[in-house]
Amino acid sequence: MDRQLIESGLSEERAASPAIGTELPELGLKDEELLALLAGAEQGILERPVPRRAEVAARITARLLVDVLAVFAAATLAYWLRFENAFFVRVFPPESSVAYGSLVSALMLTSPALFLALKVCGMYDPRTRVRILDRIPRIVGATNAYLVFLLVMSFVLDSSVSTRGYLIFFWALTILFLFCGRVILQASLSLAGIPDVIMRNTLIVGAGKVGKQVARKLVRHEAFGLRPVGFVDDDPLFERFEEPELKGLRVLGGMMDMQDIMREFEVEKVIIAFSGTSSEHLLDLASKCNKAGVECSIVPRLFEVITDEIAVNEIGGIPLIKLREKKLRGYRKALKAVEDYALATAALLAAWPLLLITAIAIKLDSPGPVFFRQERVGKDGRVFKCLKFRSMVENAEELREQLAALNQAEGPLFKITQDPRVTRVGKWIRKFSIDELPQIFNVLAGHMSLVGPRPPIPKEVEQYKHWQTQRLNVKPGITGLWQVSGRSDLPFDEMVKLDLYYIETWSLWHDFKIILRTFSAILTSNGAY
Repeated sequence: MDRQLIESGLSEERAASPAIGTELPELGLKDEELLALLAGAEQGILERPVPRRAEVAARITARLLVDVLAVFAAATLAYWLRFENAFFVRVFPPESSVAYGSLVSALMLTSPALFLALKVCGMYDPRTRVRILDRIPRIVGATNAYLVFLLVMSFVLDSSVSTRGYLIFFWALTILFLFCGRVILQASLSLAGIPDVIMRNTLIVGAGKVGKQVARKLVRHEAFGLRPVGFVDDDPLFERFEEPELKGLRVLGGMMDMQDIMREFEVEKVIIAFSGTSSEHLLDLASKCNKAGVECSIVPRLFEVITDEIAVNEIGGIPLIKLREKKLRGYRKALKAVEDYALATAALLAAWPLLLITAIAIKLDSPGPVFFRQERVGKDGRVFKCLKFRSMVENAEELREQLAALNQAEGPLFKITQDPRVTRVGKWIRKFSIDELPQIFNVLAGHMSLVGPRPPIPKEVEQYKHWQTQRLNVKPGITGLWQVSGRSDLPFDEMVKLDLYYIETWSLWHDFKIILRTFSAILTSNGAY
């Protein structure tokens, strides 16, 4: 809808009918308010969702049907492999013969226990999007719980379902088919233009810097399943928002207008993000939201550095949150070292042909060495020589000062989208991050990790604020959460916060997910320059 057309139309209406004045009697709205509402409609903010109950029921039913088919397929294929496949029957003769009908019937009758376990793991919640890789541990946990239930029931009822060889096949195939079924379902919905998660209209209390940052994150990351509809604040810092992703969002009113706003925009979640409103009013707001069935969350102060590893104590009813230095401790530190050396060795064995081809291409493309050695700051501030394939001209560092005015990065970083120093081969190896491959040798030398924070140069570290130096408490990585979350497009402060989050939440599974997501980021070349 053309905003100028609306404005001119309203002007003509006023000229033709002075009685209309400054308000439209039919709607009880001022012209400016009507324009704002129409602008909101352009952005989809005022779109009414289909009835929630029907939508929720449809999503749950679809997931349940897919899971039922997956379990049935797993039970059938497991029976064929265990009792009818010539290879397995010859190598691992079955301990007893069981009829297909009785075995599969018993499994399907007890399968509600599996679906209940999946529900407990959040696999039937249509309002929360679970990343593809994050579904694996949930499915494995639910299947393990079901298997224990199955063994107990077969022991109590003296059933033949507990055939050991069969259960091994059934366990593995159930995990595989449940996972594949959900992936296929999500892909089918995506092709049909249906989102995997039901988006919830979200109201943000506090139109300040934190409120704006929360809104930007919700818009950028639909995986949260939260659609911001606007802000509420009695004394807003921002009245309008110039950022492209926040276009159409505005301050909808003050705290006294909350109930009307929530009803008008069908708000299902409220996020309190640093409002100047008194604590008593915020507590009253949270209580009213909960009673109305609207989920209410609050962003704590120091939100940049607080994640999930905190200790909460209290003094006379006042909660105290203990903040700890971000670092790997104990067994996690040892496990990380084993992971680095094992995976780096495997990566070197797999990537050596690509390393050789790239080295030859660089040598033929431009004069200069094949490798580029640059001082980087590692764990505990120790400086080491970071090894990369040379992707720029030989005197690139000397030209950096001349190009300082073209720097597009925030903070101490230096990034240029179309850097004139990049060679022809360098453009391609940077696009697909092949220039980072020689850092495998840094991992084997103990300077770096396979996954970790981005290795900074000394000049960047000199500009760090004190809290930002905590990212140096672990070894830097070839890839990391920073890379799979935006690569070069990520602001510096955002990168540091991701690094701190990564350190606190480290696990082998987390590293495995980042490695897999790295391949996706490389293939799409998002933020690579």
